[in-house]
Amino acid sequence: MTSELYQRKLLSAEDAAETVASGSTVFLPGGAITPIDFGNALGGLIGRRENIRLMTYLPLEDLTVFSAPNAGSTFTIEAAFYNRILQGPASRDTCSFVPNHLRNISRDWGWAVSEIDLMVVTVSPMDKHGWFTMCGSAIMEQDLIPRTKRLVVEVASHGPRTFGDTLIHISQVDGIIESDRYPATLARETPTLEDELLGGHVAELVEDGSTIQLGFGGTIDALAGRLREKKGLGIHTESFSDCAMELLECGAATNHNKSLHKGLTVTSFTMGSRRLYDYIDDNPAILHKSLSYTNALEIISRNSKMVSINAALYVDLSGQCASEGVGAYQISGSGGQVDTGVGAQMAGGKSIITLKSTRTRKNPLTGQPIIESCIRPTLPEGTCVTYTRSNVHFVVTEYGSACLRGLTVKERARKLISIAHPDFRDQLLEEFERVYRIKL
Repeated sequence: MTSELYQRKLLSAEDAAETVASGSTVFLPGGAITPIDFGNALGGLIGRRENIRLMTYLPLEDLTVFSAPNAGSTFTIEAAFYNRILQGPASRDTCSFVPNHLRNISRDWGWAVSEIDLMVVTVSPMDKHGWFTMCGSAIMEQDLIPRTKRLVVEVASHGPRTFGDTLIHISQVDGIIESDRYPATLARETPTLEDELLGGHVAELVEDGSTIQLGFGGTIDALAGRLREKKGLGIHTESFSDCAMELLECGAATNHNKSLHKGLTVTSFTMGSRRLYDYIDDNPAILHKSLSYTNALEIISRNSKMVSINAALYVDLSGQCASEGVGAYQISGSGGQVDTGVGAQMAGGKSIITLKSTRTRKNPLTGQPIIESCIRPTLPEGTCVTYTRSNVHFVVTEYGSACLRGLTVKERARKLISIAHPDFRDQLLEEFERVYRIKL
């Protein structure tokens, strides 16, 4: 019976896109469950429909609906997390950011949008019982499906079958698109020398038996290389990556010492290589849970020796962390930085903010490169604070780590200047005394 139902619900990506009327609200997930075929077909509506509200986050493919310069004539895009792909439509005033903590995003979007006309998600092939699984993600979709009028699945032929909050039954589905592919992949960054130094300092703060949260990027890859020497690590993280998989494969992470979900890796979404997707396929030791669970403070705080590791773009000399943008320019999002950082400290663990000591930007007048310190007296004008100075615990650069807990502003400034790039330390001291009117 399920196979007959499957055949009756088959349709093309183009036919699915054509069902979207002007004025509709469409939920287009990102990450591994980005519906690539449907997303590109949706671009065919540009100029033929108007006022379509498109909800999305972190797409891993530059779909037509994002890349077309005239998409704004049809679509108004709103996103819970930016990446380079979404910065394009944002620069054309076609995409707007939704500030959020990831633990609350399904609640917040559900409050703002009473009903979703169409949701399309990438799933694994159907089993003999009529079940699909979202192939590598449980971010918020299950929380929003009850508010969705029509649900279409894009079946990736090589989509991994997952465990957790990922099940979708064929009886829930209004349409099926078949796609011969893996989920969208995420390329790894090659660690720099700074990443290697940073990773080494962070690894010193991670004790054997800790439960860790870690994400993506060169610093995290370098850190993971150092963590291979650890014993009995557990993983409770919003995002599961290739480097986390490698910690499990080499035996550094076993999950045996966890106080919650012993023996299991808990995550909300997986993003990475095809090998990573093969690793999670039909793997009951990898549990995908909705962000409303994975990132809930009361859940994170139940993990003993919890260590949260997140990156910032800038930190000011009082400890304020800017992690999602520069000035009014949105680069990414707050993600789970506050969720995991606060949750880890509630558990009696550690919250670690990683920071490159310098960054290079272009002089807006001359176009020449300028090297600036990422530890600053104050944040750049208009820059939002992601992680407040009241929450900050450890800050780590390639020059060392600074624990700011319980310190005065003056003491924090001294600590942070000590791990700033040496070329900027004297200048930071002078600027601190001028701006804060406090003698160091």
